[in-house]
Amino acid sequence: MHLVTFVTITILMEEVFGFHMAKVAEVYLSTLSAIMKPHGLDRFFKPLLVLCDHSGTLTQKDFAELIRKDKVSTMRTVDYLCKRGFVKRIENEQDKRCYILEATPKAFEIKPLIEQAISKTNATIFTDFTAEEMATYTSCINKLNKRISDLPEPDFIVKAFKRNKETTNDK
Repeated sequence: MHLVTFVTITILMEEVFGFHMAKVAEVYLSTLSAIMKPHGLDRFFKPLLVLCDHSGTLTQKDFAELIRKDKVSTMRTVDYLCKRGFVKRIENEQDKRCYILEATPKAFEIKPLIEQAISKTNATIFTDFTAEEMATYTSCINKLNKRISDLPEPDFIVKAFKRNKETTNDK
């Protein structure tokens, strides 16, 4: 490979921030998954924590909006958690067409383990970060998420979730 081509590729890689974010996310989630796998859960940690916090109050549609995922991803998440005994679908008395999601006792038992695993993963990944750097990182991530939620919806933007136009305009 010619030096010019190598330099050009290197520059392009540095400008594609998503590449770096994906690499960080992969290592972070792999670390968290390795810690939690012996407990019967190797993904969907945050959604399970959300379901524990809102157990018995959310339909699958409400849950999708809360975790900002599309219907198909949400259904796969709920199916995975149900299959492993962490969540139950309860028939909704007011609307027989939908179900209420309820965390099981098994979910509440594993919740502190997830929280400990997240703390351990954070300590591992962010070991060399000062408190000020962590505050800056958190601020930047929050700012990026805010910007993403405020983006217009032209055809070329691939959305991670379907935004409710009324909610988006109220922000």
